[in-house]
Amino acid sequence: MTKPSYFYATLSIALLIFIACIMMNGPMRPGLPVGDDLATRLNYINNNLLLWQLGWLSWMAAALSLLAFAVMLSTELQPCAARQYGVLLVALGMAPDLMAETLYAFVIPHIAIEQLALLQFIDVLAMHLTGFLGNGLYNIGGMLLTLALLKQQPALKLWLYPGLVAWLLGLGLSVTIALQQLKLAEYFTAASMVLSTGWFVLIAWKLWGTAHVRRA
Repeated sequence: MTKPSYFYATLSIALLIFIACIMMNGPMRPGLPVGDDLATRLNYINNNLLLWQLGWLSWMAAALSLLAFAVMLSTELQPCAARQYGVLLVALGMAPDLMAETLYAFVIPHIAIEQLALLQFIDVLAMHLTGFLGNGLYNIGGMLLTLALLKQQPALKLWLYPGLVAWLLGLGLSVTIALQQLKLAEYFTAASMVLSTGWFVLIAWKLWGTAHVRRA
């Protein structure tokens, strides 16, 4: 069944994620725990606070949009445990993710650099909440939904395999965060975000947009 509204919603979701990625790799990057020491990062954050907070707000919007995509994808499934738990895990992933993004955007900038131990604790906590726990739940949930779709609609397998690879790359990101391999985590982030965002549009076009586009 074509659902053009779902297809266009997915295009909007892809755009939101693209904007969030541009923010992270642009104005947010000097404030992230990937290179400079904490004092240098905090100085940059405080000197660019509006951009920093807008960047994290874009990631909060991306998190909400990911849940919306999971719900739309679940409508293609017959009732089953994978459908139920897949959406549930994605929804649960939002809690630690949004908590971490709130800490980064609105808490860390207001802690004095003299409170170095507290800053380091919140920095590490936030990184694991979003990069390990939230991201891990998102990708396990997405994997369950994609595997269920593969089982129920095997004719779509060539369209679903890229999604499975994207979810695996996302899980790789969670592992690298847990191991504190931050440079490697950057590569997993880039690969998983590019592939997953492209796959969202691809599978949405296949499921909900093809017949509508042909009629147009």
